[in-house]
Amino acid sequence: MAAEVSKLRQESSGDIVVHGSAQLVQTLIEHDLVDELRLMVFPVVLGTGKRLFGDTSDKKRMRLASSKTVGDGVVILIFQPTDPDVR
Repeated sequence: MAAEVSKLRQESSGDIVVHGSAQLVQTLIEHDLVDELRLMVFPVVLGTGKRLFGDTSDKKRMRLASSKTVGDGVVILIFQPTDPDVR
């Protein structure tokens, strides 16, 4: 699947957006196929749940590119990958 997504990125001039598929996003992150990660954080505590980012083979460093609060405290966070050599 990662090879197909990589090919699609090379052939496409627009954005490729994934909504609500944690497993697909984890695979794309694992293969360094994510240019930007947009998270919406809602001010609600639900108790138990699934980890947002499952196990990865290596640490994936990202930097906060922007943040914005909308509505009743919903925070939109935009992260971008950093150079792996930057500590």
